[in-house]
Amino acid sequence: MYNYDVVIIGGGVGGLTLALKLAQSGVEVLVVEKEKNPGKIYKGELLQPKSLMYFDELNVIQPILDVSHPLSTIHTYEVEELKDGRVRENMYIPLHYSRLAFKYPEARMIPHETLKNILLDKASSYDSFHYWNPAVFKGFSEMNEKKHEYSTALIHMNKEDLHVSASFFVGAEGRSSAIRKAMKQQVVTTQYNHHFLTVTFPRPESYTEARMYASHKSFIGLFPLPDNEVRCVMLIKPGDYPKMKKEGLHTFTEPFSHFEPELADYVTQIESWKQIQLMIPVRHNIHEYVKGNAAVIGDAAHAVHPMAGEGMNLAIQDGAVLGDLLAWMHETNNKNPSLLKQFEQVRKKRADRLSLMSHFSALGYMWPFRWYQFGRMQALKRFERHPILHYKHMLNISGIGWWNYTPFDGIRFFGPSWMYLKRRFRRRCEEAIFTEKDDYPWRYS
Repeated sequence: MYNYDVVIIGGGVGGLTLALKLAQSGVEVLVVEKEKNPGKIYKGELLQPKSLMYFDELNVIQPILDVSHPLSTIHTYEVEELKDGRVRENMYIPLHYSRLAFKYPEARMIPHETLKNILLDKASSYDSFHYWNPAVFKGFSEMNEKKHEYSTALIHMNKEDLHVSASFFVGAEGRSSAIRKAMKQQVVTTQYNHHFLTVTFPRPESYTEARMYASHKSFIGLFPLPDNEVRCVMLIKPGDYPKMKKEGLHTFTEPFSHFEPELADYVTQIESWKQIQLMIPVRHNIHEYVKGNAAVIGDAAHAVHPMAGEGMNLAIQDGAVLGDLLAWMHETNNKNPSLLKQFEQVRKKRADRLSLMSHFSALGYMWPFRWYQFGRMQALKRFERHPILHYKHMLNISGIGWWNYTPFDGIRFFGPSWMYLKRRFRRRCEEAIFTEKDDYPWRYS
């Protein structure tokens, strides 16, 4: 029998963020990860400012800044596709992280496995951190279903079934979470009428800005990575993927050459469809993140449409908040499972808001009609031009705070962009940012 304070099922960035916080606090933590090698499914690479703040608190920010690419502005281009294959720009909409009065007024692009290895290396420097890989969680061998208390997990490793006891169990293993199933939590799922294709390919050294191109029938995104690479995404209709593969690789590479001629000689360096990954966006939520002494974080609790890297960032932020709560419980020698509900109270509302916002962003690119594009263009331009709408949008997607959308925003959409009280705006900007007390209320109770 093995015994730990906390057992985390899933060694992704969310689980490792949680484990790092616990290890730094002297909590005996075990991470169980089943994948020995990187998986083939694409995982997020864009870090939002709030995630950077949490990594700063964990004293791991500098290695991340050293190997990531900064994005201070997202450049969006609404274009018209001409009959000869060329594109003509209709509207340019820049959205600026630099509007945020915050220590990290930017996003960062970092290869997912690079980030994971940084967190794993840092956590491994603490004696209280333990890592089993490859190992598989097979279920709970001892539990009190009536009280929703789990005492012993069955872990399969090295051809053996090992019994592991812990005070708390956390599911961080993604959409098909076994911990969530043991908690008997049902998911509410939303499907979408589009898929994405994504791949990384070389870029010129001068290509350093994030750009998105959208017409009435197409969408591509280009996000620079370090080491002169760029991550691209292309929106396609369900069923187009097998047709494109049958017709040839040019069906994927040619649109990037049309939208961004500067990359024409680079995107053709993609040699095979095997390099390109199909992403099927799904959104799901559950009603409770906590049952007894078990909790779930990241995609196990809330899968979101991947419009701005929200999935990975929500997992990181879940891990940081839950880690602080469990560390505080360890510090105060109070292991009452009912205290875990405070994690849910902090994180569920934030995750639900971002999930809904990401969902509405996805709706903006769902239908291939010119009138639909026109409406999207007008909305995006208004977001960019009105200081309050611009700040509110960037604040909310960054994760550093939340400023509710209200009926007054409808007036702002149609009224003049200069008609607002600047002093009140500045005060509201400050009030909307999450404080340490908002993030960690148990330390102020």
